Amino acid sequence: SMKRILLLALMLLPVAAWGYRDHRGRDLDSLERSISHWTPEALKAAPREQQDAYCQTCYDIAYGYLQVDSPRTIYYAQRAIQTAGFSGDSKSIYRNSILIGQIFWAKEQLDSARFYYTQASDALAKMEASWDNPDKHDLEAMQSRLWGTLGNFYAVQDSLELFAHYYAKAGEVFEKWEWWEDCSTLHRNIGEVYADAGELKKAKPEYELGLQYARQSGDSLIIAHALYGLGRWYQESGKTAKALEYLTQAEEYFGEHAREESLARADTLAIMNAAHEELYRNARMLGIAAFLVLLLSIGGTLLVRRLRLTKQELSETSAVLDETIRELRPAQKDAKPVLNEQEKAIARLIVEGKSTKQIANAVHLGVNTVLWYRKRLYAKFDVHNAAAFSTEMSKRGIPPAGL
Repeated sequence: SMKRILLLALMLLPVAAWGYRDHRGRDLDSLERSISHWTPEALKAAPREQQDAYCQTCYDIAYGYLQVDSPRTIYYAQRAIQTAGFSGDSKSIYRNSILIGQIFWAKEQLDSARFYYTQASDALAKMEASWDNPDKHDLEAMQSRLWGTLGNFYAVQDSLELFAHYYAKAGEVFEKWEWWEDCSTLHRNIGEVYADAGELKKAKPEYELGLQYARQSGDSLIIAHALYGLGRWYQESGKTAKALEYLTQAEEYFGEHAREESLARADTLAIMNAAHEELYRNARMLGIAAFLVLLLSIGGTLLVRRLRLTKQELSETSAVLDETIRELRPAQKDAKPVLNEQEKAIARLIVEGKSTKQIANAVHLGVNTVLWYRKRLYAKFDVHNAAAFSTEMSKRGIPPAGL
């Protein structure tokens, strides 16, 4: 995983301090052949110079195979430890023990990792006791490497107190010697640990420090990792747009290291893709929500209008029913039709030739109510249309103005 890659990077601090020679451009098989004739018995009897040379070659081979063939790394590192035991070379025991411990740690075989880390710690204690060089650069480099390694070891066991203790010790050395790449990786790792523990508030300042130190270092690969970490923090915090900003920058830096960082780039692109999908989902949900709000708004407006109309119609219907009840009462014989004020108003408009809709607007009634009044007026005067109604009104001597 990305976390494993970065934690391993922390443990592999400035290589000059441990004398590793970069053989990635050479054939490691040739190095293996160059020491294949040595047996433990011959090495035990060999001069110190030859023992040291053998240990160095074993370390170079072990280191070279670290990420491609872990069994070979363990085999050659153990050969170096065995030979260093003959000569009392604590430095070889220290660095090869850490190398093997890393492999077991990455495989989560923590008991085996602890054994080799303890062996490395014992070897370092012997070097500290016999160190007589005023320049402690190399010694402190080895100390900080071990502390960083132990911090990683306790981090995966959720022993955050011990993790913080060893990281703080390593960080002091990094700051002292201005190893900005290591400062960046350390703070980035602290951010990772806090984020994995769900403490995002504590994680953010560590990610930001990691990016600050990465920019100080000027190393594009370290910057890419720091940008990726901060981008992932924003993604996990639900700030997708901000996450994409940092992840896009990280991808640009990873583009300069396509061969070495193919996994990191793939991980970055995967998170960027997830961020884009989340933005799309959010936009789609916002669109749906806006549409629903619009529908509710339209529906609410229509509902209010409909309720108003219904209330009006109910009031009108109630009045009409009251009048109908009165009309059903027995009428006096030969009595003239009696019109109420509403009927008079409608009758006058009928005589004037107004349409039902025009009448409804004029008297502020519904169209259906006006139709009902119109039919009732026709019935009262025993006619069937507006023309006959007007004629009947004239015969009875009821002019429009008199209504």
